[in-house]
Amino acid sequence: MRILVPLNNMEHIDDYIASGAGEFYIGFQDEEWTSKFGEYADINRMSGFKENANPFSLEDVVDIIEIVKNKGMSIYVTFNSSIYSEDQLNQIKKYFIVLKEGGVDGVIVSCIELVEIAVKLELPVVVSTIAGVYNTQIASFYRDRGANRIIIPRDMSVDEIETIVKEVPDVEYEVFMMRNGCIFSDANCLGLHRNESCSICGSLNNATSQIQMKEEGKKQKIEWNDLLYTKSFHEYACGLCSLYRFVKMNITACKIVGRTDEWKNICSDIRYVKHNIEIAKNCKSQEEFLERMQLPEENELLCKDGLSCYYPEMRF
Repeated sequence: MRILVPLNNMEHIDDYIASGAGEFYIGFQDEEWTSKFGEYADINRMSGFKENANPFSLEDVVDIIEIVKNKGMSIYVTFNSSIYSEDQLNQIKKYFIVLKEGGVDGVIVSCIELVEIAVKLELPVVVSTIAGVYNTQIASFYRDRGANRIIIPRDMSVDEIETIVKEVPDVEYEVFMMRNGCIFSDANCLGLHRNESCSICGSLNNATSQIQMKEEGKKQKIEWNDLLYTKSFHEYACGLCSLYRFVKMNITACKIVGRTDEWKNICSDIRYVKHNIEIAKNCKSQEEFLERMQLPEENELLCKDGLSCYYPEMRF
């Protein structure tokens, strides 16, 4: 199982690799795109955070691809917005051609239209969580149309994932593992990820309190519960307890999220995941793995209430 890591800081790429990163994903911003389609047209899911999430231009990304490949690593470029117009699809096709010539390992896409464009260009395709592969029929649909890898939505259980992996083979699978959880379904969220709070989660997190209750104590409990969940899951989610099962399923890659996160925190997560993958390989049961696994330093706080779990049913 390879560890997929966001690459938004070239200064620390060697730190990521030394920590155990096996693959990278990256996005870019383009002035031509913005001038054509406007400020609120996204190239990828994190376009709204601008240079904080996508600090590079397309030309930068082409140069970065060469650097990453020379280091013996793989790199994928994201095109996973919730929706694209026909003109935008045509523009993305031009990007695909440039990226293929640059030697990119694949593109992460959110819709069947982009799958079809990439397949015609013989460009490897990773189907994003935005596509909503929630069952074997959807997985078969994308596999049969040429997808090389499918990213499983972060709100599925390990048993549900295992069913898809077993019944729809001959395609790679990727799962979420660390950082930046969300209580909503990526595939069914039509909001934009922007500081203007254009998404449901962003609006809830940034809105002033609108709770009106006769009993003040209950209001406090509701607000405290919301704060705990936001800090525990949205800002730091963890799936380490599930690694034994994923190793046994032969999951191709596990994903560390966080294109806007501090590089030191990402390196720490990479090391935890790498170490626990090695432990899982040498265990004979889930119970043995839970006894031997390395927990995060903050595990007493993170694990006690279970609010940080990507896969809460696996919690020890």
